[in-house]
Amino acid sequence: MHFKVPVVFAKKAKSINLDGDMYTAEVESFTHKNKNTVIVSKKYLQPQDRVLIIDDFLANGCALQGLIQIVQASGASVEGIGIAVEKGFQQGGRMIRNLGYQLESLAIVDAMDAATGTVTFREQG
Repeated sequence: MHFKVPVVFAKKAKSINLDGDMYTAEVESFTHKNKNTVIVSKKYLQPQDRVLIIDDFLANGCALQGLIQIVQASGASVEGIGIAVEKGFQQGGRMIRNLGYQLESLAIVDAMDAATGTVTFREQG
């Protein structure tokens, strides 16, 4: 809404409102320890599109890699990536940034201690 541009959702399962050709990518979920096929209808991504990928959590980067693959397969370009919570103690954020993508996270967790329930957030400036 802020950018006044269309929003496209990548789905983890085919639904009745998705028909025709699809872009697909297999992604491994760190949290759930399983693999999912992420799909986007080809009618929603065109080569001239400039895409901002938004996701909730970033751990090892597999979901982002799959979304980037889908955008690249369409011929569109990834202009940036926004994450709500990045697990900074895992390699996903570093890997995606090393690939040259601008990645911004609202919060980066540097450490979690289950014994004490302590969560340490990275200072951001």
